[in-house]
Amino acid sequence: MRKYKGKFVVGAIGIFLVLLVAGVSEFHLGIFKKAVFTYKVKHYLEQTYNEPMTIKRVSYLWDNIEPLSARVYPQGTSNLEFNVYPHKESSFGFLDDYTNTLWLHQAKEDMDQRFMSMESDFKNVLYLDFTCCTTSRPVDQVSEGNVPAYTEANLTFDATFQLNRGLEPNDSEYMLQIIKALKNQKQPVFGTLLFLLHPEDESYRIEYRIPGAKLKDIHTVADLKAYNESRFPARELAALIGANVLWDESSSQVVFTKGDNVLQFNHWGEEVLINGSPIPNPLPSFSGDQGQILVPVAVVEEAFQIEVPLIEPFNS
Repeated sequence: MRKYKGKFVVGAIGIFLVLLVAGVSEFHLGIFKKAVFTYKVKHYLEQTYNEPMTIKRVSYLWDNIEPLSARVYPQGTSNLEFNVYPHKESSFGFLDDYTNTLWLHQAKEDMDQRFMSMESDFKNVLYLDFTCCTTSRPVDQVSEGNVPAYTEANLTFDATFQLNRGLEPNDSEYMLQIIKALKNQKQPVFGTLLFLLHPEDESYRIEYRIPGAKLKDIHTVADLKAYNESRFPARELAALIGANVLWDESSSQVVFTKGDNVLQFNHWGEEVLINGSPIPNPLPSFSGDQGQILVPVAVVEEAFQIEVPLIEPFNS
């Protein structure tokens, strides 16, 4: 027994020493790689952009596919930090996201300017991103070291206004103010405008999702109703409207019954039937943060010809 114990101890010490040597080697190698990478990134930035850049830091993570990256910002504009990565397919061997960072910053500045006079929480919770798959490759947009303004780059943006609270009485008016401030401007162009209210410690979501092309058609608070994609927990919603609800886990089916009317959500809302008749383009259901089944309020309103309150729906 002592013989095997001794071998085990020797083996463990050997493994520890190997790992120690490897760690020390990797540490020193990382310093060397970072120094070389920093030099190359500086050269790349000088060749790519006609403005001085500051390298904030270089990171080396040995277990990443691309272990080296740099965090950079234009001199005098430290809030415009962007990343530089190795990229074998590019002519300089690097790829960065400066143009995207700059365009998002410019577009958000324009939007913030239009909201300055508004007294609304929404204007302070704007998240802006590019609409999927519509942006050009940034490298194609840089001309002789200069990045064009976002207004010249043929870009489309998705804007999300998210608050961690429920809907309040004046929120619909504030949403309308924001829409009016944006729809009369040529830039930025929007793919989708989303207003999302998700109270903390609650699973329900108040949600208005508006395609950018439809902004021009919204003139009143009543017009917003067509874009209501709010979702409530099925059981709580059924209790709220005085309906019965059943959940069939084997078929992923939720069935509401109220009077003579039956509403079925099949396969997580991929198919929705009102009294046996399918409705076109149904809004899907999904699982909420607390494991509850969230169903679209607008479909329930249509099925039972009722109006579901969105302001403090379960606290009245």
